[in-house]
Amino acid sequence: MERVKVGIIGCGTISNVYLDNLTQRYKLIEVVACADLFVEKAEELAKKYNVPKACSVEDLLADPEVEIILNLTIPAAHYEINVAALQSGKHVYCEKPLALNLEDAKKSIELANEKGLMLGCSPDSFLGAGIQTSKKVFDGGWIGEPVSVTANFMCHGHELWHPAPDFYYKEGGGPILDMGPYYITAMVALLGPIKKITCIAKKTYEERTVLNSKIRSKKSIDVEVPTHYSGLVEFENGVTATVNMSFDIWFSNLPKLEIYGTEGTLMVPDPNMFGGPVKLIRGDNMVDSIEGLDWIESIQIINSKSKMEEFVREIPIAYHNIGYNSRGLGVLDMASALRGERKHRTNTDLTYHVLEALLAFDISAKEETTYIMTSTCEKPAGVPTGLRFGELD
Repeated sequence: MERVKVGIIGCGTISNVYLDNLTQRYKLIEVVACADLFVEKAEELAKKYNVPKACSVEDLLADPEVEIILNLTIPAAHYEINVAALQSGKHVYCEKPLALNLEDAKKSIELANEKGLMLGCSPDSFLGAGIQTSKKVFDGGWIGEPVSVTANFMCHGHELWHPAPDFYYKEGGGPILDMGPYYITAMVALLGPIKKITCIAKKTYEERTVLNSKIRSKKSIDVEVPTHYSGLVEFENGVTATVNMSFDIWFSNLPKLEIYGTEGTLMVPDPNMFGGPVKLIRGDNMVDSIEGLDWIESIQIINSKSKMEEFVREIPIAYHNIGYNSRGLGVLDMASALRGERKHRTNTDLTYHVLEALLAFDISAKEETTYIMTSTCEKPAGVPTGLRFGELD
C-alpha cells in the first residue's frame, strides 16, 4: 500500500512523541515536512527525526506532495490553521480541541464537507490497547447493563513539570479542555452519545507559580479559566456519570474511569494512556462468597476492601504494545481510511459531539443550568484484534 505523506505544523513539546511514532513505527505514514511560526524550530525537529523538509507554514500548505496536515499548534491557533489547511486541499488531523467554540468548529466542519476532505481531532488514546480491550469486555456484556460511571482527573497543575505551562491557564486551557477530551471521548466510545450535562466549576487560585526551577526561574501565571469542575452527565442510553476534572488537587485515590453495571464493575485504564490494566469484578463472585453465612459475617466480607479485591480479575490485553505511548494513532487511522476509503474513527461527528460536551461544562457552570446537547454521534468502530502494532485494518 502506498504510504501517506504527512506534513506537521507546530514543532513544540508534543511534536516529539508524534514524530517518534510517525517516523519509526507507523509504516503507512511518511512525514515529508514540518513547519513552525519559528522556522528554526522546524529545522531543529526535522534534523532530529530525519524529516526531509523544514519550512514556513505557508510553504508547507502550498506543497502538493502533502496529503494530511497534522496540526500541533496551541489551541488558540487550531481553527485558523485547520481552515488554511483545508482550503489548501489537505486532510487535517488536529490536536485537541478542534476549536475554542462551536461556531468555529461548525465552520471548519462545513468547509471539510464542502471540499470532500477528512477533518479529525485528538484524542486518539481510545484507539489504544487499554480502551479497546475495555470495549470488547463491555460490549460482550461482562458487567451486564451499564448503570453509572465515574471519571476523575485530579492533579495540582502543569506548572510543577511542564516546560511551558502558561497556556493551560488561559482561554482554551483548564482541566476540562486539556484533560477532559480523553475522558469524555473514552466514555462516548464505550457508552455512546451524551444527552445532557450539569456542572459546578471554580477557580481556586488567581495566580500560579512555576515551581520547576530547572525549566526557568519562578514566575507567576495569571489564571483566566476555572481549574476545578464537578459535573453530572447523562448519556442517551440512560447511563449517568460523575465527572471531576481538577488542577487544584494534590493527591486523590479516586479511580480514573470505572463503569458500574448490573452484573459487575469494569475498571478502565487511564484514558490519557494507550495501555494499562483492564480489571473486572463480577457480582456473582460476591454472592457466592457469602452463601451460607449469617448477616454479620456477610457484612464483614462485603465491607472488607481487601476481601473484595480478591474477586478482582485482570483481563488479558487483546492488542499489541500495551504499554507504549501510541500517540499518532489518529493520524494513522485517517491515513488507513484514506487508502481504504472508509470513515475514519476520529471523525467530525465524534469530535464535534465531544467538543460540545466539553464546552457544556463551562456553559452549565456559568448559567447555573443543565445543558441539553444539540449534537449526537455513533460510537466509533472498534479496532479488530489479530493485527500487528501500527495496523488498524
